[in-house]
Amino acid sequence: MEVLDAFEALVEASKALDADRYFAYFDKEKFTGLSADGKAWQSIKNLEDVIGPGFAAVDKIVSLEFYNVKVTVINQATAILVNEFKQTILLKDKSLVKQAGGGTQVWSRCEDAWKLVSISASDASERGDVVF
Repeated sequence: MEVLDAFEALVEASKALDADRYFAYFDKEKFTGLSADGKAWQSIKNLEDVIGPGFAAVDKIVSLEFYNVKVTVINQATAILVNEFKQTILLKDKSLVKQAGGGTQVWSRCEDAWKLVSISASDASERGDVVF
């Protein structure tokens, strides 16, 4: 439940386009990840370079839905969360963007909080079964 609570708070920070609150859920020293286009993020800076400008370009989140969410607890300090999502965002240039995909998150218990140490994403926007 604690990992799901942290995930939900991360989602709320994302919906609010609040990068500071969003990055509060990451272990900035241990983070690595993989983007939907297959690029490896070797540090939190790599992800910040994507998220910062991305949040700045968004006027508002029209919809953001996560489904098929599952948390697997590996041990007392490690959990893996997988999910699928779909979202519609309105950019500041007034264009509407629809995205769908999935993700894997590795959460690690750091002191008394769960922090993200790794994420990977997939882009299913072109998949035929994605319905908005």
